[in-house]
Amino acid sequence: MKFEAAVLSESHAPLSIELLELAQLSDTDVLVRVQATSLCHTDLEAVEGHFGTPLPLVPGHEAAGIVEWIGKSVTQVQIGDHVVMSWNPHCGECFYCTRHQPILCEPYRARTAQSYHFDGRPRLTREGGAPVHQLMYLGAFAEVCVIDERCAVKVPHDIPFNRACLIGCGVRLASVRRRISQKSRKARQLL
Repeated sequence: MKFEAAVLSESHAPLSIELLELAQLSDTDVLVRVQATSLCHTDLEAVEGHFGTPLPLVPGHEAAGIVEWIGKSVTQVQIGDHVVMSWNPHCGECFYCTRHQPILCEPYRARTAQSYHFDGRPRLTREGGAPVHQLMYLGAFAEVCVIDERCAVKVPHDIPFNRACLIGCGVRLASVRRRISQKSRKARQLL
């Protein structure tokens, strides 16, 4: 599958719109058609080279969209679900996760600088097969995102995408996930 994305090839340089291809997807991957994304200061820091993230890179870590494809092991979302994409997946099993500190998840932190998925493989390539990195496991400045199942947080269909995308970074997503799953009226008011 080919799609367009905004790609950073050099720090401090403008992004360019490029036609990218999907690499081999895994059983836990989710393909999301991006409906809305926003710009965070973290994206600007990545573009300016402050994180040392490898290039080329698709920035963007606040997004919402519609699930178009799921790997055969995915259980949390289905095709057609509306999702917010979380930049902070967590394993649930490491030292920090078992102590209710998923923001410090060891496998997440070990792979963040590489900007590939937990398995260390790229999901995006340029024509000819050269890998393209995804900022914070997302790379949301694209028509589609390939994310790990743990990055996909299902939200109700009546939440506008342009508001839902903001909770991917600006709001503590774990608490929103819990409130939405309980169908809390307050959570809908937050959005």
